[in-house]
Amino acid sequence: MEYLKLLFMKLKKYLVENKHTQSSFIDEIEMAKGIKVPQGTLAKWILGTRIPRKEEMLIIYEVTHGKVQPNDFYGVTPPIWSRD
Repeated sequence: MEYLKLLFMKLKKYLVENKHTQSSFIDEIEMAKGIKVPQGTLAKWILGTRIPRKEEMLIIYEVTHGKVQPNDFYGVTPPIWSRD
């Protein structure tokens, strides 16, 4: 199960580990992509009450350098038979 911690990283965990506030992450997205994400939208992604749309997920993936992936929002894990 330890390997799952390496594969999946929730957005909230990413923000904490990278010492981001919601505001600083919004600023990072804006600097990297020129898009302003509303703070309320980001809060919903963090809490899991809203799943980002495809375009938003691609932005999150790119800004986090692949550390937060679309599967992290859906809780999809590798099938049991593919685990070593």
